Amino acid sequence: MQQRIQHGRLGQEGARLDRVRLNEIITHVVFGGRRHRAYARITALAGARPGDRVLDIGCGGGYLARLLAAAVGPDGRVTGIDPSDTAVSYARRRAAANCSFRIGIAQDLDLPDRSFDVVTSTLAAHHIPEADRAAAFGEMLRVLRPGGALLAADFRPGGRRHTPHAFASAKRHGSAVPLEELVTAAGFRIEARGELPVLRYVRAVRPSGT
Repeated sequence: MQQRIQHGRLGQEGARLDRVRLNEIITHVVFGGRRHRAYARITALAGARPGDRVLDIGCGGGYLARLLAAAVGPDGRVTGIDPSDTAVSYARRRAAANCSFRIGIAQDLDLPDRSFDVVTSTLAAHHIPEADRAAAFGEMLRVLRPGGALLAADFRPGGRRHTPHAFASAKRHGSAVPLEELVTAAGFRIEARGELPVLRYVRAVRPSGT
């Protein structure tokens, strides 16, 4: 298998984003100019409120993290995690005052237990090696406080079929990620699911008392 496909690099921990600006362009094309609308909806669905602590896993260049930072306001905090040092550097240069970025992988988060009110993960799950996805969603549960919310979104079946990114992702990661199964197996309670342009999403909570 080629180690470099389009704008990413495939490592043992999953795909890493190297060419961030190219990825931004491709993502805009994939969404047909509707990325802001879709990501604004994700921000609303995540339920981030002023003062919340939010973790964005697989943050890439920080587009969603910046929207979340606006939602939580100056008293809140957003942390973006991505395995690509290039993506993290790009995001840091554009970060809001209440937003920080660090290098890390979803399946092994170097973060304290119960330290976030909201966790988001958008277009990241299909980059995580299939064997590590259960561990990644387990980590999302671990870092959420009881009652905290997870908003996970990825390509919906058929929603990426004709895009260059779709072709590369299919070669690397196979078919659509079973978000509902992963979320439930990790111990979350699903509260909502649905579709957005190109995406499908699951909103779930960590049950109180866990």
